Amino acid sequence: MSAGHTWVIENHDPEDADVAGILEQLLGRDGTLPPEHWRNRAPLVLAVDGRSGAGKTSLAARLAAAAAARCPAGVVLFHLEDLYPGWDGLTEGVRLWTEMLTRLLDGRDAAWRAWDWAAGAPDPAERILSAEAALIIAEGVGASAPGHPEVVPDLTVWLQLPAAQRRRRALARDGELYRPHWERWAAQEDALLTRLP
Repeated sequence: MSAGHTWVIENHDPEDADVAGILEQLLGRDGTLPPEHWRNRAPLVLAVDGRSGAGKTSLAARLAAAAAARCPAGVVLFHLEDLYPGWDGLTEGVRLWTEMLTRLLDGRDAAWRAWDWAAGAPDPAERILSAEAALIIAEGVGASAPGHPEVVPDLTVWLQLPAAQRRRRALARDGELYRPHWERWAAQEDALLTRLP
């Protein structure tokens, strides 16, 4: 598999066949990690990307559970929501993630600080996303590092749903917490996605 391949899903609840196919694309038919993984000593990175409400978090959890049995060296699920610095922080969050991704793809650990949404400030404690994991599944808007063609995950899954459906799903999930912020977040998504080739 060449780095940068994208798997597009237009369904908020992908079939089990999609989950199996994604992992086969990434890990090979027999479930063993490809030889280049061991040459590079870097984790494989699977990005689950798409706009808000598309179903990224639930799909990423399914992929992580299914991959755990096939990657005894370890699977880590990373949520970009923990990284964005607030409701106006999509661009900065993607920049921070891109720096982390650059290190991970080079086989180096990536330090980061979680955003405390309740306090509206970064957590003072530094955390480490270890490059020792066999597979890192990163989910969130911008997980594929759009606008940074020099940094490419091993595989990107892009979830594509109509805006009205995504909005219904997001507000059903987060309710009144998200409602006042939907438009401002959507505008940031629009700006981010205009950077795509």
